[in-house]
Amino acid sequence: MCSFSFVGADYTTKAPDGGNGSPGTKGSTGTAGTSGYNSSTCTYYCNTPPGNGGTGGQGTPGAAGSQGAKGLPAPPGRVQLGIVTGAVTICAGGGKGQDGGKGGRGGIGGPGGDPGAMDPQAKCTAASRGQQGRGGNGGNGGKSGDGGDGTTVIVTYTQITGGSITPNTFSANPGTPGDPGSGGAGIPNGTDGSRGAVGSQGSSSNVIIRQEA
Repeated sequence: MCSFSFVGADYTTKAPDGGNGSPGTKGSTGTAGTSGYNSSTCTYYCNTPPGNGGTGGQGTPGAAGSQGAKGLPAPPGRVQLGIVTGAVTICAGGGKGQDGGKGGRGGIGGPGGDPGAMDPQAKCTAASRGQQGRGGNGGNGGKSGDGGDGTTVIVTYTQITGGSITPNTFSANPGTPGDPGSGGAGIPNGTDGSRGAVGSQGSSSNVIIRQEA
């Protein structure tokens, strides 16, 4: 329990997430089939079979999550206690760094292209639609914000009678790294992004205690 607290406030929201990727483009249409005519037998035949549709384009990658902001600094302070008869605890430290944003999801793979048109006499074997494209890769998570800077607190007293003055200082922790974005659906699916990097600890605080006449 802190009798006096000089601590930076924590963030209530994380850094913005990365935007999602866009779908891939549709694959190209296959070439049309052609028929031929055999005048000797007076029959049509498949001259050129229709082509299969092209593979769809890869989805675009998700954007990286935003980096968390540095934690809020601890405010400086001065405490004048006078005669101390009970336990007094002075807490001092920066605020926790902001959490990093999540990476965006990769775009879905584009649809396969349409099959080429049948030959006019329908003598060829029908073509197939193209394969869906690869999914876009997920965005990386944002780096967590560094812990906030510490402060200096000056505590003065005139006399301690059966009491105590205890400093409770700490270096603020960095935020939580942003989660990776997931890969978009496709053939194959895109790969997931990487978790964000970890920020640094905040600087330490100092509590100076001295007696005054």
